[in-house]
Amino acid sequence: MAEQLKDCKFNMSKLTKVFVGDSNWDIYSDDSGTLYSIGKPERRGVDAANMDTFFGNKSHIKRLIDNGHFSSVPTEAGLELMSGLHSVMCTPPRGKPFHILRF
Repeated sequence: MAEQLKDCKFNMSKLTKVFVGDSNWDIYSDDSGTLYSIGKPERRGVDAANMDTFFGNKSHIKRLIDNGHFSSVPTEAGLELMSGLHSVMCTPPRGKPFHILRF
């Protein structure tokens, strides 16, 4: 479980970090699979609680990955959350490379 941030709008004791973000946020999940974007402790400023938002569910992350818009690194819990998901990079002979997302 995650450490409680004093200014977080969500109960961090019920969340597990599933992705380490490459900028200002990490992504957490609750037991039901709802995802939350929580501002990193070192990036939280005066208005820190406004950094914390709902992020959707794993289907949202699958869509982001499929469109090349997700670069966060999964934790062990994140790998478990997304188990069964894989993406294949295809490069047709005369075309632009693209991803096929499978799960």
